[in-house]
Formats: sequence, C-alpha cells, structure tokens
Amino acid sequence: MNPFKGPGGFGRIVNGVMNIIMCAILSLYVLWTVQNIPGNEAIPILTPLGFFVSFVTSFCVGEFVGDHVPALAWGQKLAAALGVKNKIGAHLISVFILAFVMITSISYICTWINNVQQVGWDGTFAAWIMVYPFLLISGYVVELITLPPVMKLAAAVSGFDPAAAPAPKA
Repeated sequence: MNPFKGPGGFGRIVNGVMNIIMCAILSLYVLWTVQNIPGNEAIPILTPLGFFVSFVTSFCVGEFVGDHVPALAWGQKLAAALGVKNKIGAHLISVFILAFVMITSISYICTWINNVQQVGWDGTFAAWIMVYPFLLISGYVVELITLPPVMKLAAAVSGFDPAAAPAPKA
C-alpha cells in the first residue's frame, strides 16, 4: 500500500508540503527577529543549525496539528454557513481559518517549547505576541497563494481530487 495514494495520501502531501513552506518562513522570521533584538547581535541565533532546529521543531508541531485539526474543513464550513458562493470568497475565508489555526498553534507551541523554562509563562507570551501579528499576516498570504498549486500537486501524485469526489453523507 502506497502511503501517498488516495485521500490519505492527498492529505499527507498537502500537509507535508504546506508545513515545509510555512515552517521555513516561520523559522526564518522568528530567528531573524530574535537575532535583531538589541543585545542579541553577537549571539549566534540565526545560524544554519539554529534554522534547522527551529524548522524541525515547527515542522513536527505543524504535522501533528495539520493531521489532527481539520482547520481547512472548518473554514470551508464557515464559508458555506455564511452563504459564500463565490469561489474566491470561499477560498479567502477557508484559508484564513486554516492560517489562523496553523500559524497560531505552531508559533505558540514552538515559542513555549523554546522559552517557558527560561522566562516563564509571561515571558513566553510576550515573546510570542512580538512575532505573532507578522506571522499570521504573512502566513495567510503565503497560504492563499501556495495552497491551490499544492492541492493540484497532491491530486496529481495521490490520484485523488477532493473537488471531483462525491460529497460526504451528513
């Protein structure tokens, strides 16, 4: 059995590729921001090893959240509940919910993992809120742009196209 075929394969491919893209951006921005805090200029934060560690941590969190939280489906249900028939409008809404869930989860959990022992809950929240607005906005824009081609790639590789699949029974 090929793990990249069928509906499960489609989901694995979309989740994996989107997490590679998003976690690279998240890691780079967070490390760049922390490197540029006054007093941190000489500390080796934004290094290849630092990026690798940050990327692996965020990728593991992203894969877990992406596999267990149906954020895109929630966004699609919200768009339908709001009566949005326009494909672009539905995409904007569904991707916003996806980006909100994924970016919030990944960024907060990774910030917690990396900071809570040294700075406690308050310091962890302060560190997270410092980078969160940019991460959410940039994550939303990147997901708006990259999700459709990634879904096409996943459909081609997996042999499963959710747009052509029959609607699930209620």
